[in-house]
Amino acid sequence: MQWSKMKEQLESKLCESLKDRVNFNSTRYRRSHDGVGRSWVTFDNEIIHDFCTVKLRYKFNTTAKRIREKTNSLDWRDPDQEKAYYEAYNIADKEMEIQGIHNQFEFYKAIEEYLHLSIDEAMKSQNTIIKALSWFDKRLGKRRLRGTEADSNIIVNKFRNIRLKVEGLIDDEENFV
Repeated sequence: MQWSKMKEQLESKLCESLKDRVNFNSTRYRRSHDGVGRSWVTFDNEIIHDFCTVKLRYKFNTTAKRIREKTNSLDWRDPDQEKAYYEAYNIADKEMEIQGIHNQFEFYKAIEEYLHLSIDEAMKSQNTIIKALSWFDKRLGKRRLRGTEADSNIIVNKFRNIRLKVEGLIDDEENFV
């Protein structure tokens, strides 16, 4: 689906208190060899989350390298180091999820899936991006908002706290991520 269409559909699902305050943006780096770029979400013109492919690749590779250095598994050709060498990528991948670092294409894929889900399915999704987007959804009412608890994921909590704040359900700045 084309970005402009996705953006339009996504913004049409925003709750009333976030309309004209939340924007979804995307760009591509034309001079990059593979045309990658970034997407980002703003609230009151400040970036609240960035989905940058270049940033993900850099953080992923430096994290995997750090893990391989710690485990002394720097040579994939050495049979004694091979398993730990490749396991560093799995660990780095999990670390990116914990830190909420995703690429632009993960964001696009999550939006496409989110647009076809009920609010209940979105709120229970294993995909943290979908779960985060559901907090801004107009189908999520105030009564249901009151009964929710914090999430273990950084993105989900950012979006949750923004929604609770604009709805007047929290005013303590310490709870505002």
